[in-house]
Amino acid sequence: MKWEKESVEKELSVLRERLQLDVAAVSWRRARDLRWEWWAASGCRDERFRSLSIRVGRGIEGSVPRIGRTLVIDGEHPDSDRQREDSALMHVEQLISAIACPIVIKDIPQGVLLAGSREERVFSREQLKSVQQFSAALGLAMQTMAREEKIPTLDNRQNEG
Repeated sequence: MKWEKESVEKELSVLRERLQLDVAAVSWRRARDLRWEWWAASGCRDERFRSLSIRVGRGIEGSVPRIGRTLVIDGEHPDSDRQREDSALMHVEQLISAIACPIVIKDIPQGVLLAGSREERVFSREQLKSVQQFSAALGLAMQTMAREEKIPTLDNRQNEG
């Protein structure tokens, strides 16, 4: 499983560089207790992100799985302060602006891609579309990896050691 996580983290680094982002991270739903956890990331200042809780319905990363669509916190969405404050990852990584997209497998959000910046910015339509396309491609890749039981999913997570 390590190689696959490293592969995803490399792709997250490419996304960060291409869109000039500070952090790109993927959360995933655990099978054993259906809780969400941060699985892979690029740009985080340390490994602390892995222990951060994700509460469904709270913060940007917790709201995306519930509503099943992309959310944006940036200069054009100033009413997003509550979601920013409710996001443990945004707080710990000092992110000001972010895009969060669902990672959908078989029409169900199984993960969240969060791409953020430590500066105030307004994301362009092209940047938003790039993050959404990356999320969709990641969902397809993860579905393939899940079939091969190389990533944690609802079906095979309990088999992890």
